[in-house]
Amino acid sequence: MGDRETSAILGLKRELKAARGRARDLAVQNESWRAVAQTLRKLAGIDDSQFANVLKSESLTE
Repeated sequence: MGDRETSAILGLKRELKAARGRARDLAVQNESWRAVAQTLRKLAGIDDSQFANVLKSESLTE
């Protein structure tokens, strides 16, 4: 394997590691937003079916 191939593989591994890190960060952020949504739902006094309708209207899923 030449230097170019080795460099390309190392670059791809680095990109994969960065993408996994971004995915991990987004998962944590998603959990935080879910907690905020649940708190707002409770404050607004919305029941489960109404909340499901809100999510559906915004093209989101529970």
